[in-house]
Amino acid sequence: MSHFVPAPLPKPAHLRVFDIDSIYGDLDEEVVVTQRQHRALMKDWEAKYNTTTTSLLKPPYGEIPGWRRNGRLVVPLDLTLKREIMRVVHEGLLTGHPGQDETIAQTCRKYWWPDLRLWIADYVWGCAICQQNKINTHRTRPPMFKIPTDPAALPFQQIAMDLIIGLPESNQHNSILTIVDHGCSCAALFLPCTKEITRLKIAQLYFNHIYRWFGLPNKIISNRDPRFTSHFGKALAAKLGITQNLLTAFHPQTDGLCHRQYGGSAGGFSAD
Repeated sequence: MSHFVPAPLPKPAHLRVFDIDSIYGDLDEEVVVTQRQHRALMKDWEAKYNTTTTSLLKPPYGEIPGWRRNGRLVVPLDLTLKREIMRVVHEGLLTGHPGQDETIAQTCRKYWWPDLRLWIADYVWGCAICQQNKINTHRTRPPMFKIPTDPAALPFQQIAMDLIIGLPESNQHNSILTIVDHGCSCAALFLPCTKEITRLKIAQLYFNHIYRWFGLPNKIISNRDPRFTSHFGKALAAKLGITQNLLTAFHPQTDGLCHRQYGGSAGGFSAD
């Protein structure tokens, strides 16, 4: 006959269950202890900031005795204690770097000290984790340096030229040549063309649409596209006394006006 042998009981284990209230309870006691160490300062703040040791809670409820302002524990000028509060309120497992406004709101629920909001704002600004995870809503852009112009300049004496390519094909055109009056009216012409356009065709478009009314420009601003910087173009510019301003790749300082003319309307362009 077999005998039933019960399984051995597990060894005793000790579990500690805690929540945010228990964490704040330990922190409140630390604040009160620090208040006692700065008793003279707490007495001075009673008259200066209207702090008090009188509890706002009625029996049978109670709270840790200590200096308070509007029911919130007063935190002395102790940098270590303030950082400990931030470790719980801002960096704790139950909070997780909630940001400046939420950190201030959570701290103000239980604690007070002079210039609390400014101190917390500086603390969050210096928090490496917050800055790494911060979403940049303001994209950095290269600065635009204004090219000086003659106040007495006539229309299209100083022009900016550029090509918009990669557009949907329409009437055998898939690009647009932009010519902007850079010195007088800021007027712009958008001339349909193809991305394979040559320097001679660019010159022909300029002759047909601008030269007849305004003549040759004194200055041409363009990027380093070979159609604008070829040996032919340089020789022609030198022969006619035209000065060229060339911008480098990814630094559109000199051609900013031309970019702004079509930048906001690029989605509506069609090479008709």
